[in-house]
Amino acid sequence: MLSRRFRAWPWPSGFAPGTHVAMAPEHRYIVAFLAASLNAGKTFTHVYDHDAKREIAVGGRVRPDRVEVVEGLTGARIEGEPKALFHSGSGSHIQLEVDGQGFSGYDYGSKAHFRGTFQDQGAVQLFDHQSGRYHAFHIS
Repeated sequence: MLSRRFRAWPWPSGFAPGTHVAMAPEHRYIVAFLAASLNAGKTFTHVYDHDAKREIAVGGRVRPDRVEVVEGLTGARIEGEPKALFHSGSGSHIQLEVDGQGFSGYDYGSKAHFRGTFQDQGAVQLFDHQSGRYHAFHIS
């Protein structure tokens, strides 16, 4: 039984436990895949997630005005315009904008912004603002 003098933990302003989480791994790798495909002007077929040390097949089509892909690990469909994507696996939306040098957007699942850069030979770096971490991917 809690004492009447029990005080809640003094969380930083705007933060409450369970309300801020890092991007889900399946959101990170699909964002990297879609951003690289949009930047290259062609749909790739695989994304390698260096954190998980695994390659994920992705099938479908990526165009500047429409995305329709299914990722092979979970079978989730990702559809919509890049600025209004829906991830069927998580039931949440993702906004993605590619500007040539990199990409940025917002993940509604984690309620956080992300940004990333394209590097040589299919390498992509994604920074998750919520976790404060960089994540590396290779797109082929």
